[in-house]
Amino acid sequence: MILHGSSISPFVRKIMLALAYKGITYELQPLNPYVEKELAQKRHPMGKVPILEHGELSIIDSTVIAHYLDDVYPVPPLYPGDAQARAKIRWLEEYADTRLTSLVGGVMFYQKILRGKMLDKDVDEEAVEQCIEHHLPLALTYLEEQMPEKGFVGEHFSMAEISLWSVLRSGWMAGLRFTHYPRLNEYLSTIEQEPWVANLISEEDHELASFYCEPVIIGTVD
Repeated sequence: MILHGSSISPFVRKIMLALAYKGITYELQPLNPYVEKELAQKRHPMGKVPILEHGELSIIDSTVIAHYLDDVYPVPPLYPGDAQARAKIRWLEEYADTRLTSLVGGVMFYQKILRGKMLDKDVDEEAVEQCIEHHLPLALTYLEEQMPEKGFVGEHFSMAEISLWSVLRSGWMAGLRFTHYPRLNEYLSTIEQEPWVANLISEEDHELASFYCEPVIIGTVD
């Protein structure tokens, strides 16, 4: 199996963790769609990552890849439980991939790390401030309400944990801290105790620590 992309993408990070959780050996082939646009377009019709190669098959889109992995390697499942439990897992995955990613990845990580640190370009400080003051508190308040008092969303580790942590990890790199959201904060800490997650943190810290931003505490909705 070959995974194309880089862990700085929350969607690639999501699949790296899914593969590690299942104990599947794979080769990571670095692909940065911002830099290698032509190559990315050849592999993905929208020039995005991740792309998973399995034999002669090429699978695109992180959610499609996750379901494929569960179909081919069903144990341990990424979407465990009954229909009700799986529906909640799938919704939180969708929320992570859309609303959270648009704020955490599209604004905070993009402006503060990609533009400000990696590319040494001007940061849209107004967009960052609007995100911190108005948009993120609403999104995180909703997420706080969905969190369990302890443990995981369901009875077992799942794609909900992988998806939410993957995008919020990008936010952590951009300086976001969630101390005003105690359930969410505890939930993320619980996920980080899993060995395959801790291993990825260690690898990212080694490679990317020089790009991390100063901490910013996100407030709650007034």
